[in-house]
Amino acid sequence: MDPDHSPSSADGPPRPRVAFVTTLDTAILHDDFDHPFHVEAFAAAGIDLDHAAWEDPDIEWEAFDLVVVRSAWNYVDRLDDFREWLHARRPLLTMHNPVDLIEWNMDKLYLAELAAAGVAVVPTSYATTVAELTVALAEVDARQVIVKPTISAGSRLTGRFAHRSPGAPALGRRILDAGFTVMVQPFAASVDRIGEIGTVFIDGVISHSFRKGPLLDDEGALRGGEYCEEITAAELSADERELVVVVDAEVDRIVHARGWLPPDSKLLYARYDLVRLDDGTPALLEAELFEPSLFLMVDPASPVRFVEAVRARL
Repeated sequence: MDPDHSPSSADGPPRPRVAFVTTLDTAILHDDFDHPFHVEAFAAAGIDLDHAAWEDPDIEWEAFDLVVVRSAWNYVDRLDDFREWLHARRPLLTMHNPVDLIEWNMDKLYLAELAAAGVAVVPTSYATTVAELTVALAEVDARQVIVKPTISAGSRLTGRFAHRSPGAPALGRRILDAGFTVMVQPFAASVDRIGEIGTVFIDGVISHSFRKGPLLDDEGALRGGEYCEEITAAELSADERELVVVVDAEVDRIVHARGWLPPDSKLLYARYDLVRLDDGTPALLEAELFEPSLFLMVDPASPVRFVEAVRARL
């Protein structure tokens, strides 16, 4: 049993049980900023919260009133195993967000689908061969380029390079050799000045926004030599708010058109990260719909909002 889990009272009705899906690889969980906020808020709400590892074969997922995928952050390293685990959970109606959405969202090829629907997305080319990679890199119209796999987490195999740098195709080939599709994007210079802005939706409503400082340094390095997110509270500008509302509406349309959620229901959570392109307009960098940090610390009311959204599904 997770040490955060409190047993139900013997004197009253059973307390609801919620599982947060995490991992046995605790070394990668030190950056789970949301953990203490969730634990405190669920305890105050009288809901038993278990942090249960997806790799643990002894977990009876059907025994929980709700299963919420939160920090299974080693899934990239065990992708086939994680996909098998997801597939086995497909009949589990208590799973949030739903398995079909998670499988769609795992591969950032979804950005091409959102762009085709008219969503303003960071210009992205995809490559599955060295020849396609060469063309994609040559066509980037920016001083610097981002190279990364379409399936990744925590900036794995992700680098920022000067245009025409030999480091960019070298990283692209490493990604291809690992069996992944390569993404090539122009680096938005605004990231160095103002960072990215992320917005969290809870139960289909904007909860809070935050600003994330730049992570990537030149020539494939991380700033400071390690993965470290600098997070501060932020307010959306009018055009940023308009874009995240459009993105969420399109995700909602896809989810319901494909029957991934019942009619009139909303996703438990979603996070949309934006950057400002060099022409000054905001664009979607990523839609995180199954394992994002929610950065609850930037808004004191957000942990309770999350708990109330969970309670509504119990």
